Amino acid sequence: MENLKTEPVRIQRNGITEEYQLREKDHGDVVVYDIFRKDHYLMTLSKEGDILFMNFEAADEDRELFKLSFLHQFIDLIKNLS
Repeated sequence: MENLKTEPVRIQRNGITEEYQLREKDHGDVVVYDIFRKDHYLMTLSKEGDILFMNFEAADEDRELFKLSFLHQFIDLIKNLS
């Protein structure tokens, strides 16, 4: 696995802008994007926007990201990076 880049991402959520980290990783056969908030792992998306892993043990406020309305912002960003 190779870490490619880490980018700060600002997402609008309930009228508030929150900052996340998008960490791009190359696993050889697939590039994935790990999403973190305040250094807490939340989920992994493929470059096509597919959900690969979700941290269901994340705090309630962090799990709000799992809702499609918020997740859609990340998926659009990832597709534009590819």
